[in-house]
Amino acid sequence: MSDNAIELLNKHINTETILSNIKNPALVVGISGKVARVNNRCSKLLPELVEGMNLSDVFSEKGVFGSFTQMIRHGLSVSGLHPCNITRKSPEKSNQSRFLGYFAMLRSQITHRPIAILVHVDEQNSKRERFIRLQQALSQRVSVLRQLHKDGLHDPLTKLKNRRFMDSFLAMECDLNKRQLQQGSLAVIDIDYFKHVNDTFGHTTGDRVIKIVADVIRERLRESDVSCRWGGEEFAVYLHNTTGVDAITLAEELRILVQSKKIVEQGKTIRITVSLGITTITHNDTPTSLFSRADSALYKAKQQGRNQVYIEFS
Repeated sequence: MSDNAIELLNKHINTETILSNIKNPALVVGISGKVARVNNRCSKLLPELVEGMNLSDVFSEKGVFGSFTQMIRHGLSVSGLHPCNITRKSPEKSNQSRFLGYFAMLRSQITHRPIAILVHVDEQNSKRERFIRLQQALSQRVSVLRQLHKDGLHDPLTKLKNRRFMDSFLAMECDLNKRQLQQGSLAVIDIDYFKHVNDTFGHTTGDRVIKIVADVIRERLRESDVSCRWGGEEFAVYLHNTTGVDAITLAEELRILVQSKKIVEQGKTIRITVSLGITTITHNDTPTSLFSRADSALYKAKQQGRNQVYIEFS
């Protein structure tokens, strides 16, 4: 709406006075559909709404009464304040903002004929809309954080759990054992002569060896067992309800399965073997004491020639 048109409108109705007395967002729209004036609250809520532009440039025509023309017809036929839907236009439907509004016909103080429409936006409704959008944003953020948390508990190379997870898990198992005497064994597994593989064939080949061992562990273990890449070429496996001879038997199976694997690199065959140290959880164990005992058993397995299983009791 041009400055002259606003001046003419103001001769018939004082839009500034009308809007200044409205605490919630409000605007005056000429019969042609052009925005004549907006109050400060409306400018903050709908900054894209500028005086002189068409209302249809910002808002969808679809509403309670179907279109702006139908709103005028309704306002002319029935006096008073009437509800309407106010929907922002947006290239993405997910970004649309819907508000509950009210409109009323404004008549000239001189001719008493309808000359404009006052549109009143329900401030409480707009607050609810912002609250809903905020909740949606928070929900998306929580979803992302959960995914990051999940990813943060897995080793990216092997897809096994990582040491951070196993530390927490062992603490839980030690606590359960104190209260319920829950049985289990911890096996620490180390790839034999891994440094030689890395130094001779490079880290890419070393990663292949690590993944092969991880796959063997994953495929052999039961769903109730928990495995992780402890770090470097070392793995930790917790065997639920498994002690003594049963733990040794399962560890031997792992050792034999790994021993059957080999890769060819630069025309040379690399045979893969592992050493395993096992211990059984006790009533007095902490995560540190449990792992220390299994690690000690691993050290003895290596001392005795590698590619073997050694169990150490408390």
